[in-house]
Amino acid sequence: MSSLAIVAFAAALLPAAATASAAPAPLGGDQLARPGMVVADPAPGDSAPPQVDATAYLLADAGSGDVLAGLDAHVPRPPASLVKLLTALALLPDLDPQQTHVATDADASIEGSRVGLTPGQTYTVEQLTYGLMLASGNDAAHALAEVAGGHKQAVDAMNAEADRLGALRTRALTPHGLDEPGQVSTPYDLALLARAALADERVAGPARTATYDFPGGDDGPYQIQNLNRLLGHYPGTVGLKTGFTSRAGHTLIAAAERDGRTLVTVVLGAEGRAEDAAAALLDWGFAAGAGARPVGRLLTPDEVAEERGAGGSAADSVAAQVSAAGRALDDVLTTTRTLSPRWWAILGSVVVLTTLVSLRRNRGRGRAGRYPAR
Repeated sequence: MSSLAIVAFAAALLPAAATASAAPAPLGGDQLARPGMVVADPAPGDSAPPQVDATAYLLADAGSGDVLAGLDAHVPRPPASLVKLLTALALLPDLDPQQTHVATDADASIEGSRVGLTPGQTYTVEQLTYGLMLASGNDAAHALAEVAGGHKQAVDAMNAEADRLGALRTRALTPHGLDEPGQVSTPYDLALLARAALADERVAGPARTATYDFPGGDDGPYQIQNLNRLLGHYPGTVGLKTGFTSRAGHTLIAAAERDGRTLVTVVLGAEGRAEDAAAALLDWGFAAGAGARPVGRLLTPDEVAEERGAGGSAADSVAAQVSAAGRALDDVLTTTRTLSPRWWAILGSVVVLTTLVSLRRNRGRGRAGRYPAR
């Protein structure tokens, strides 16, 4: 079990996490509301989903919306740069691809991953989109938010789009995904975003692009590369987005197409590169075939509206609890150093037991992953 999983287990013991779990039945089916792994009982000869390096995940058929497997599919967690997929979905429809933006010092100086905006240089929205999706540029995210009217307007649009899509346990606080207390999403919600992105060429196009010549200064354009290591390595990969922060761990939304069937998987909280976990889940999903029995469904926006009923009261209730869940998760991750000796004793026992289990599972396994680290 990973250290992130240990923290998640500890969270289950804490009062704050108890508050976070008291949410109404989520969309997508009753089975997905169950904690832990959810998968249909295999038919004779079928295999179970692989054990992967992830704190939570979901695997679904993007065409039918059938969810094939999940692990804590509705538990809110930090998404890291996967938030940028929501940034693109929310902002791009109202922006002209050729609209320009002169980069500012505020754009260029933002922390974390950057595509390399130069203050005073002019960029188009289209160029910024490639910087956002390939290089996971926090500077590009900041710039797009400015083009859309500023940070608050951009984040409001992101949360409105999440709400429309049915990502009711998603709460965006930034356009770039840097750790922010209360900024959370779930594997199910992120799969909804992935399905929407695959249907939007302005998002899907950059997401499946391996390299792009990004405008530079006096030396001319320079090549940026897509951080998704499945591209060019895993057959049929068509995107979508990577992420990493110290709090979220490695995160990934991956999609691959074979024989007219597109699968999407969301991996959260991996200790190593999330591509290995995603590839293993996709392998299992393609091997299971179109006849695999679902355990839930990714609802369409129309179905979400029908589920919620008139007046939006269900959405308001969920939104309020998402806010509480985000605060509770941040409390768990940031205040463990204030635990009483009794809680530290419990957490220490969990660490010892899970370490022994991990050592036993990993004995004899190779350490190298299938895809190179960035």
